Amino acid sequence: MAKPVKTVKERNLFDEIDLKIMLINEQIKNHRRSIEKAKRECGWNGPSAVGGVDYSKEQSKGVHIAFIDGLRMIELDERRIRELEEERKDLRKSKKRIKRIYESLAGYESQVYYYRIIRKMTQAAAADEMSISVRQFKSFEIFMNEKGLMLRVQN
Repeated sequence: MAKPVKTVKERNLFDEIDLKIMLINEQIKNHRRSIEKAKRECGWNGPSAVGGVDYSKEQSKGVHIAFIDGLRMIELDERRIRELEEERKDLRKSKKRIKRIYESLAGYESQVYYYRIIRKMTQAAAADEMSISVRQFKSFEIFMNEKGLMLRVQN
């Protein structure tokens, strides 16, 4: 009997990590834009840092931010950029580690790891894909847990 075609896009850990990295990149871009906007609204000169404040200009009709407020806004954005860059770095390391582990496995261990970690399937669904019993699948998973190869997964 043929299995029904799945219409829902399958989950994949690598795709999820790539999506998180892409979202972090967008957040970093937005924080950098925010920094540039704060500099403009404070009247700061200079392409890369504070070059000075032009006190000779009369107040323009647009939004104007006080120097100290602009400085605080920029510090918050820069701190958030550093946090996001660290998070992106950790995601890339995790992806490489998961890939290394997966490539080092063979046979049933490779399949168990693929279905449980990379595809994030339940034990029952993974056992069905491998055409083995759930009990057999669990024993493979327990063995791999003892070897330290499995991450914590939730059914």
